[in-house]
This record gives sequence, structure tokens and C-alpha cells, in this order.
Amino acid sequence: MLNKKENGPDKIVQASIETIEEVDFLLITQLTAWFVLSGYLEIMRNGSDILIRTGDIFVLNKGDIVRVIGSEENSTLTVKFLTGEYQEEFPPFKLNIPLSMVYKKDGYELVKNGMAYLYLEMIYPGDGSDYMIEGYSKRLIGLFYRYLGAADDKEQAHAASDKVKEIVSYINVNYAEKLSLDEIAEKFYSSKYYLAHSFKTQLGISIGNYIKEVRLFHSFRMLESTNNKIVTIALECGFPNVRSFNEAFKMRYNLTPAEFREERQIRAVQNHADGALSQDVLALLSPYVPIGDLPTASASAPDRIEVKIDLHKTIGRHSKVNHVLKVKGELTDSRLLEVRQRLGVKWVAVAHILKKVDIQLIEGKLVCSFRELDRKLKQIVSVGMVPYLQFQSIDFDDWEMRGFPNKKGFQTVLTELSLHLQQNYGTSQDWMYEFRCFYEQQNSRELCMPLVNAISIFKGYLNVIIHFPMRPEGSVSLDMDCRNAVYCIDDWTHMRKIPLESALNYLFDEAFIRVIGSSTNMKAQDRILDRMQIYEHDDDLHAYSELAQASANIWQYISLRNQNEVAGHYFSPLSLDSAKLFEYFPDELASKLSLCTLDGRYKDNWYATEFVNRLFDELVFQNKSCIVTKRQENYRILIVYPEEELHLMINQNHEPFKLVWHKAKSPYVYVNLELTSLEGNYRLIKQRLTPEQVDQRLDLAELRKCKKLSSEDIAYWNAINRPSRSVEQLKIKGNHTLEFEVPLFGIVMIDLEKTND
Repeated sequence: MLNKKENGPDKIVQASIETIEEVDFLLITQLTAWFVLSGYLEIMRNGSDILIRTGDIFVLNKGDIVRVIGSEENSTLTVKFLTGEYQEEFPPFKLNIPLSMVYKKDGYELVKNGMAYLYLEMIYPGDGSDYMIEGYSKRLIGLFYRYLGAADDKEQAHAASDKVKEIVSYINVNYAEKLSLDEIAEKFYSSKYYLAHSFKTQLGISIGNYIKEVRLFHSFRMLESTNNKIVTIALECGFPNVRSFNEAFKMRYNLTPAEFREERQIRAVQNHADGALSQDVLALLSPYVPIGDLPTASASAPDRIEVKIDLHKTIGRHSKVNHVLKVKGELTDSRLLEVRQRLGVKWVAVAHILKKVDIQLIEGKLVCSFRELDRKLKQIVSVGMVPYLQFQSIDFDDWEMRGFPNKKGFQTVLTELSLHLQQNYGTSQDWMYEFRCFYEQQNSRELCMPLVNAISIFKGYLNVIIHFPMRPEGSVSLDMDCRNAVYCIDDWTHMRKIPLESALNYLFDEAFIRVIGSSTNMKAQDRILDRMQIYEHDDDLHAYSELAQASANIWQYISLRNQNEVAGHYFSPLSLDSAKLFEYFPDELASKLSLCTLDGRYKDNWYATEFVNRLFDELVFQNKSCIVTKRQENYRILIVYPEEELHLMINQNHEPFKLVWHKAKSPYVYVNLELTSLEGNYRLIKQRLTPEQVDQRLDLAELRKCKKLSSEDIAYWNAINRPSRSVEQLKIKGNHTLEFEVPLFGIVMIDLEKTND
């Protein structure tokens, strides 16, 4: 078996795009090629100072000692060639000047193309990728032989001796043990003075410092990738105690291990926000390699989806996100019922709670009337939905703006509210009570303490939720046991359990306060808005911006499924009519993400959400753009135009969107689903949302110009502005093949309903 993308004994090459950071010591353990795609690197290698500019390629031999002494923020394609136990080692190659458009130009062109092709085959695998990857890796080695040549003995004089290499390998394996110069010298039958001199002369670093660097390297990785206690990491990495670990780590990284871990948590939140907006891989490579000529272009943007699916088999349960409906305008019972029945939404947010309470100070006593709040709560309950109460810092701001005397009175009002709910609503224990105690809108590093203190008023309720900007340590999955638990929810709406005492302590954790103070959440929303406006500001694509957003919502949902996340553990807000999902949300973004206009016209988002809700609970098949579900002998299939193909079209050669659109109008994605184990009479219902439909909605052009529409106009709009629908009767014996096209931004929902005909 040839090498696969996942790790395995047969893996012969690794490739990744990464940032090479400044470092005093870097031991090259495998033959490595660096292709700097952006930025630059300045390195010291075997005593020589080498500058690797944007677009340059440099090859490092196994055993090289490198010091990175200069590094602008760079993106570097790194390819490592691995050798197994029974495989002959690669020779040291001769290269003291980076390959470039000037130096060894012919070899440079071939090597850069080979590295790019290899990397794209690994991240966008297709049929035959294993063979292609093996072929590219061998070709690159051949190119090194042809254009670089093997280094002779004289050129290797500065490289490490065999004995020093053995010592380096010994330290790399046994760094967690108690190591000393005396012990190493005795093991390798050498004078400790001679050994220390040879090691320092050949590698430029003392044995003691090398041992410390190796231990720091492993401790750094453990702090990044585990939640182990710092004392555990220190001992497992060979440090005698936490104090020596702290001192060495701070000297090396200018942070203590605890401070580094806090910074890592903040970066994790920022990276989460930036993940969907990061520079596309193909756009990063395109200045150096003609993307259209890449053999992997078709793999990264497949123009066919061909799958054979056994409908009798299931691969798991299909869970759905718990949406929390956010409403800006007045709601009718009929619209709430429609949302419940068609979109499967159970929860309805109730925010700005104190504005819905009439509070008067009569003879020094606070008197509360909950009439307005009750009207809202009773409407929600009457249609079978459940209130999701959100207590936020803005509630205390409202309290202060109304001129009431003290913070204690705020607690009194919330205590009265708690008693009122218990006495008047038998289902109030089943409701959600979320506390958002940080000042999220004010670029502040503060907590709203009156709101923190109010949590204890509701601690007897089953569903108390405390918001954190990121997941607190010590929280567990919803399906795990947790004593004295409340719920915690992060900025990505992922809900978990956590002991109440731990949650209250974490509210004061400086790491969370710093994330709030840096306005990470608001910056992430601004970037999303900027990305969405790309479509609106383009002459050809602006008409399809709503459809693009509907597709993006389905991509996000499928991505969640493909990451093995339990969708039911997410409680995501859903804007019905331009209501803000969060208080810090820009109004413009809230409008773009909503399901309807404020006057009640359905948007493509409504239908995308409805399609996802209609999927059955038993999961038969899923990939990056398709989900197949079943209930008994009925099937529902949802397919969306592949996200990676759209990104390729938009980024290819940085062409204007107009050219991209005209290219994209003809190459549809052709879908071929071969369904097996199917028998009987079926009704095939196909619903489609496509750009062609948008083009055909000419009757709505005049209505769009109207500032105000009548109820008849809105009903007409909703009758026209909806998915196309076709119905077909089928008689199936054994197998059936579904063939159809999905255009750019296209969404297709298919029902296979068994009939008794």
C-alpha cells in the first residue's frame, strides 16, 4: 500500500504550509525543503548566513543545525522526506544559495512545481493520489540529485560527526530522564571534556543547553496540545521541579508556562474566528504555479460527485442544531407556529428583560409589574415553544438609566421575577436562563458584578447557562455526568456542563477577560461582513448574495457534521427578521443573516434552514457537500454546491469576479448517486434553489423598488420567491441512479417517499 494522507507505517513524505518562527536551535531530523510563499527567512546553517526571500526554495539535509535569526510573518511550504528502518538514507545535497528565478532557474521551476503538485495531492486527494504523491516525492529527490548534486566530504566537514549524531539521538529519546555530561560521556566511552568541546564545536551549542532546548521543545508541544497540569508537564519533560521549568521556559519564550497557556487559549478563539476567512491555499500558491495547469485542480474542485450508497445501511444518528429564535418585530401566533413546524425551532429568546418589567418605587419599596413580559412568555408557551431568557449586562445598564437607587434593588427585582415565574408557569423549570456577565460591547475588561451575583437567585433551576468567550477548562460534554452542574456556552454557541463553583471562579479568569477586552467577537463579525459584501459589490454576483449566504449556512452545518461534532450540543441563535444574534452584532450583518425581511418576506436562508430541518434522524451517507438520511423506507437527500470549488473559482489567478462568473455559468457539478437496496413504488420530489431561478424572478423586480408592501404583495412575493419543485413517480427494483446538476450557489433537496400504489 502506498502512502496515505493519514499517518501510517508506509508514509514516505510530509507536506504542510506553516509559519517558520525565529528559533536559536533547530535540528533537522529529515531531508527537508522549504519553499517560502510569503515573507522571508534568514537562517544560520553550519556557520553560514543565508537569506531565503519570497519565492525562494532551500534544501536542508538530515543532521543540519539551523538557527532562524530573522523571520517576517511568513507562509512556508515545508516538505519532509521520511526514511524507514530498512530504507537507505538520502545523501547530503549541496546547496548554499537558495534556488530562485536567478540561481539554477531550470531546476527551480521543476522543484517548485513538484512541491506544489505534491502538496495539493495531499490536501485534495482523489483517485490515484497515493501513486501521484509517491511519484512526486521520488521526482523531487531525482531533481535534487540532478540540479544540486551530493555534497563531498570537504563540504560536510562542518557537519556533525557520527558520535555527536549518536549523542544527539540518545538525548532526543531520553530527554525525560536525568541526564548529565558525566553520564553521557561514560555511556559513549569518551572524556567529558573532549566530548563537551567536540559537541560545542560541531553544533554550536553546549550539551547542557541542547538538553534544555529539547526539553523545552517537548514541553511547548504539551502545553499546546494537552490540558495536563504544569507540574506534570515539567516532570514528564525531564525538569527536576516546576521552578526550574518556569525559569527555563520564561527565559526562552518570555512567558511563564501558565501565561503561555492563557495566550494559547486566546489565540485558539482568534484562529476559530479567522479559520473561515484565512487565505486560500490555492491563492497562496498561484503567484508561483499556474493553478489552472495543476493536475490537482480537478480534485480540489470536482466537477462530478459519484457515489454508490447502500440505503439499507446507516452510519449513525443525524442530530440537529438547537436553534434559538431571535425576533425584532412583533410576532403573530401563526408565524411562531410556522417557525416551530417548518424549521423545527423549539427555543425563543427573550432579551432586554428589564425593559419588559414595569418597576416603580412606591414609599421606598420597589413594586414590579410583569404584564408586558408575561404577554411575550405566554405567547411563546401557547404555541408549544420554550422561552430562552437572556440576562445581559445591558439589563443592568437599563436599571441604572432608569435612575433606581442601588445595586441591591436590581437583585430584588430579579428575585421577584424568579418567584413570579415559579408561581405562574408550571413549565418554568424547563426553560433556559442564560447569564452573559461580560460587558461585550464596550471594549471593556470588566464583569457586570450585579449580574454575576444574580446567578445564585436562579441556581435552583434546571437549565442555568453561563456565557464564556471560549470553553473553560473543566467543562465536559452534555452527555457526561457532572455534579452540581450548570451549563456553559461559548462564543461559538457550543454548550457543555461545568460545576457551578468552577464556573463562577472562571468568570474572574484574566484569560477570558482579555478575550472580551480585545473585542475578538466583534472583529470576527466584521470579517464575516466584509466577506459577504464581496458578492454584493460585484456587478454580476450581487443578485445572488442571499443564495450565497444560504449555501454558506449549509456548508457550515455539514462542516460541523464532518468534524464529528454533535450538532445537538450547539444552541445557535437564528434571526427571524433582522434581529441581532448577539448584542455586539452589526445591524447590517444581522439583516443579511436573517430568515425573513422585517415585513415577512421569506429569504433563501429560510428555505435552507427548512431543508436541514427536514432531514431524517438516521444517517446513511455524508461528505463535504451531501447528506443522505432515512426513516424506515423513506429517504431525504440534501446537496449543496461544493464550497472548495467556489473558493477555487473566485481565487484562481485573482481574476475579476465577472470573468469567474462567466466561467462558472457552464461548469456545473454533476451528481451521480447510485442508490442500492431499493424496492417498490416511490414518489421523487426535487426542490432546487439556483441562480437561474433568481434570474427568472422578473416579476419581483418592481416590488423590490417599493418602500412598503401590502399583505397581498408579501403573499405574492413568497409564492414566487421559493424553491422550484418537481414530482416524479418511480417503480424501482433493486437499484436506482439519481443524476442531476448543481450550479454555483445551488442547493438541491430530494425526497424519496415510498407509496402504496
